[in-house]
Amino acid sequence: MKLIVEKDKMLKVLSRLQSIADKKSSMAILSTVLFKAEEGGVHLSATDLELGLKSFVEAEVETPGELSVPARKFYEIIKDFPLERILLEDENGWLRITSVGDDEIFFRLACLPAEDFPTLPEVEDAELIELEGALLVEMINKTIFCVATEETRFILSGIYLEQPEDTNFLRFVATDGHRLAMIDREVANIEVLRLNPGIILPRKAAQEMKKIAQEIPVVQFGLKENHAILAAPNLVFTARLIDGQYPDYRAVIPQIEEKPILAPRKKLLEALKRISVISAERYRPVSFNVSPSTLVLVSQHPDLGEGREKVPIQYEGEEFVLNFNAKYLIDVLEVLGSEEVEFYMRDEDTPCVIKGPEDAGFLGLVMPMTSV
Repeated sequence: MKLIVEKDKMLKVLSRLQSIADKKSSMAILSTVLFKAEEGGVHLSATDLELGLKSFVEAEVETPGELSVPARKFYEIIKDFPLERILLEDENGWLRITSVGDDEIFFRLACLPAEDFPTLPEVEDAELIELEGALLVEMINKTIFCVATEETRFILSGIYLEQPEDTNFLRFVATDGHRLAMIDREVANIEVLRLNPGIILPRKAAQEMKKIAQEIPVVQFGLKENHAILAAPNLVFTARLIDGQYPDYRAVIPQIEEKPILAPRKKLLEALKRISVISAERYRPVSFNVSPSTLVLVSQHPDLGEGREKVPIQYEGEEFVLNFNAKYLIDVLEVLGSEEVEFYMRDEDTPCVIKGPEDAGFLGLVMPMTSV
């Protein structure tokens, strides 16, 4: 294998690939990037056995060949390489990295045989639909913060994707048992994916898809067997889905009957951040003292002291007090774009529903705490 490649083109692809390669695995091959050089360029692949990424970089290929190159070290060398054109050459299982025309800069990396690299899923005949990159980023942003992080809640450790019956919506749902986020967006040809029942996309897979979609205006999304697929020019990302039945999230969404409490989003968000400083770090308990026209936030800690702040609201009704984990509310408020938010609160046994007029299709739920 011998080729000349431009630094910027290689670096952009390597930045994606090295985040997929498993640096902590006991299998050394999983910490590498597979190089397959052929006429016109080089195909690069990385996997941790759950996620996989294939990409292509144009290059001047003098001699075709294959090699598995240490992902992180190769990325660091290329990132700080001072010249734009880089010569890569296989020397009996070592990758020689030099500048074109001289060897003033010289690196030699120990590599592994290409045949040891795992086979990635075949996706050629998968049915795909087009999605705007910005839409996919929004749907992930507005749900991923609710994904469970505890290993004991494996089935909740991803985002649930489905197509609600009799709609042309794509729905993302995430919950950790204490809170829930759901967003619907209209998507053309959604029926192609046959998302009824839905699928569970792992958290890390969603994070990687978000990185890709942030850079690409239009992507293709699809499914094949037990993998999700995200494709774009010169790029194919695959992710093994979580196997299992997602819980009936609809059962915890209350029927809204009461009028909402209207609050200024930014002012409430800033107040919650300030007031939660004086609270137990694990649960961040804050009391919502609701009365006509005024919300008083109260936090107390036996060793730290007490905090109190008033926020103007629009509300007409009886006074009441509910307690919440401030972080859960902050997470919801940070992903909303509405200037004013709607809170539907009933009692400590009923989830608080959070919506925004300018965030159509989004719903957030936060369970009140029984005590502070």
